[in-house]
Amino acid sequence: MKIMSRITALLFAGLLLASCSDTAAPTADTNNADDTAATEAVTEPADMLEARKQISDDLPEKDFGGADFPIVTYNYTHTDYIAEQETGALINDAIFRRNSRVSERFHVNLILEDGGNEGEVTTKIQNAVRAGDDTYQLVSQHMIQSAKLAMQNYFMDWYTVDHVNLEKPWWNQHCTETLSIDNKIFTMAGSISPSFMTHTYCVYLNKRLGNDIDVTATIYDTVLDGKWTIDYYSSLVKDSWVDLNGNSTQDDQDQYGLAAQVTSYVTPFIYSFGETTVSRDANGIPVLSINEEKAADMVSKVYSLIYESNGTITTDGWSLHQDVFTAGRALFMNGVFLHAIERFNNMEDDYAILPYPKWDEAQTEYLTMSDGASPLVSIPTTCADIERAGIVIEALAAESYKSVIPAIYDTALKVRGVRDETSMQIIDIIERGNVIDFGYVFGDMNKLGFYMSILMGTKTNNFASYYEKQKKSWEKHLTTIIDSYLESAN
Repeated sequence: MKIMSRITALLFAGLLLASCSDTAAPTADTNNADDTAATEAVTEPADMLEARKQISDDLPEKDFGGADFPIVTYNYTHTDYIAEQETGALINDAIFRRNSRVSERFHVNLILEDGGNEGEVTTKIQNAVRAGDDTYQLVSQHMIQSAKLAMQNYFMDWYTVDHVNLEKPWWNQHCTETLSIDNKIFTMAGSISPSFMTHTYCVYLNKRLGNDIDVTATIYDTVLDGKWTIDYYSSLVKDSWVDLNGNSTQDDQDQYGLAAQVTSYVTPFIYSFGETTVSRDANGIPVLSINEEKAADMVSKVYSLIYESNGTITTDGWSLHQDVFTAGRALFMNGVFLHAIERFNNMEDDYAILPYPKWDEAQTEYLTMSDGASPLVSIPTTCADIERAGIVIEALAAESYKSVIPAIYDTALKVRGVRDETSMQIIDIIERGNVIDFGYVFGDMNKLGFYMSILMGTKTNNFASYYEKQKKSWEKHLTTIIDSYLESAN
């Protein structure tokens, strides 16, 4: 039996069992995504959709008498919450209906505020909490800014919030495992913020070019059989340059195996290869845990893929890789789901969405990450009605999981009517493998989780030398984070 087929089957069985009891990325505005879908419903195979719908949120029936429930988010992801009316765009309309269902079910008035950029949102939270004001009851903020606020005692411990069940599938399980210290966690990820999903990293395959080398027909089986590895990926890219314009020079008018952004978009390889930068000691305290030997090998393989394969066109910007891929001149592009939702609408060729490759076939899971610009959610310590906050937040998260995330699947795959179920299975695998590394989130942009980005961005493959220079400062930074976090927790 196929490795990932078994995993997905187990996950699906888990859903049914539960139902018997359930940094920079492309500029986004999912409000406008896929406006051509005006009359079309989200259509997931009945078993999968029903499995999601049947998972109980286990919430009590409550009437909050029309009480205000203020939510603030930063402008990059404001459409996770703000949908003023149905427009015909699948994601917007799913969010509008989610908000309406929760508002009507619990008789609350959702007040949704675009708080400006992440710096402005940080200032608003600091001012509100310092003043002791119950200004906001949910904060959806840039993950790295959220980490800074968490270290400064602005957020509640999620484990103390009644009615929020972090074991439910609408909450990211990697997050509960990696962002907690001493069994406390102040900022979370999950379906409640759809941008966390849309900013998840994946690999795109041009099906037409894949057909030319007899890959397209077998690529999903390769993934599901557990054979989609960095070595296999690199073998398809190697020596694939085609000099289309005949000038004997590699340029953006030629054909490549891979169109690569070499800073942010290489970071996910750390996690797709099964590694993190920080783990837990016996007392649940984060410790630096970079496997130096493997990390050096990882850097070497990524460097070879990008700079030595004679099949990759590179950029440290945000457009060249997209332009080459959408023009049909690259077999692969590493990107995020948002590319499919917003950037590939006019692409003539069909594409497949794949996970980032594994390290080797012995690795059992396909793993990835969500871009650092994606949101984490938190409750300010000044929230006055914790019971109401817990119920409303859990309901929003559950409704997102059941209706908004399937709308993202549909939009990314451009699926209408009959769905390619295997593509859906692959996307589900990618979503469930979304890792949140403590070292990345709390690494203050240029530390810990950013080493692959820094090395590839400077065209350097000597990890050992780089790590030797950085290790002491990283350990010191981690100690500072832990001290601040523990102080915040007490």
